[in-house]
Amino acid sequence: ARVPDRIRQCQHPQCVLWYLDTSRSGTRRWCSMAICGNRTKARRHQQAQAGS
Repeated sequence: ARVPDRIRQCQHPQCVLWYLDTSRSGTRRWCSMAICGNRTKARRHQQAQAGS
């Protein structure tokens, strides 16, 4: 795999970090699932709960 193709910017709106996507499928979205991924999923869950 070519490394430059796997360097990505975190998809969390308030994060400025870049990371190397080491996932097998190459679909990683966040620099850290424990921080940015969790924040994004928690916000989405809260919005869904408020809408129902």
